[in-house]
Amino acid sequence: MFKGVNLLPFLYNYFMKNAQIFKTDDGSIGLYNKELDEIYHSREGAQKESIEKFIIPSDFEQRTKNSSLVRLLDICYGIGYNSKNALCFYKNCDILIDALEWDNELIEYSKTSDFYLPEINEFLRGEKKLGNSKIIFHIDDARKSVLKLKEQYDVIFLDAFAPNKLPTLWSVEFFAQLKRLLAPKGVLVTYCSAQPVRKAMSLNGFFVGKMLDEKNHSYVSIAALDNKLIKLPLDNFEIGLMNTRAGIPYRDKNLNSSADEMFELRNFEIKNSKLEGASAYLKKVR
Repeated sequence: MFKGVNLLPFLYNYFMKNAQIFKTDDGSIGLYNKELDEIYHSREGAQKESIEKFIIPSDFEQRTKNSSLVRLLDICYGIGYNSKNALCFYKNCDILIDALEWDNELIEYSKTSDFYLPEINEFLRGEKKLGNSKIIFHIDDARKSVLKLKEQYDVIFLDAFAPNKLPTLWSVEFFAQLKRLLAPKGVLVTYCSAQPVRKAMSLNGFFVGKMLDEKNHSYVSIAALDNKLIKLPLDNFEIGLMNTRAGIPYRDKNLNSSADEMFELRNFEIKNSKLEGASAYLKKVR
């Protein structure tokens, strides 16, 4: 379909049924999920997005220079950009990755799709070693997978579909599990800056920060258990907005609710909440 992209026949058939492959603006490959009407990566560039929204905010390169071993939990591995970019630093130290993904076809596709360092794909296919680095794939609902994990991770990437499309990996209860898995000096990074997500982080005792784009807009959320790791905390305006009805988080008591059940519960809480609405708050502070 695209020059340089190796698509095995069964993968091609799968993607034609479930997803649309497209080339992002930086030349890397992205996927569009037909069922959710949601893209896996930014149209501006899947590779660019991974670097700007996960690798840089987590200080991943510096972490690999300061340690002989970095443990990474990659939630929603997808077609592998975040893990692949992390593995690019294998010459600095060993990188151990637990990659969570429900769809094995995406994992298999990631092993053949173009990447600028061929040895990374060779490593994923088991054809080459990268020092003592390892990656373990957990193919299941990520909510089930995190319950089985026991390690503490230096970096957690959360790259799930947007919460207003699929809230299952953005609940207060899911972040409680991520808190359990995060090392004391670790960071949790996500592209998502939605109010319910930041509120769920806050309710779990995370210190929450952000990164700003070229227009000075917040476009990444960073959570840590050590406030010294948060270089740019949320400001008073953002904290206030997070504490309006717009910030009411998603709930998933037993980590097995359907998306519809979670939407319904949150809508009920919003309807019956005495919190100030976001619109009223914005009029007041402007």
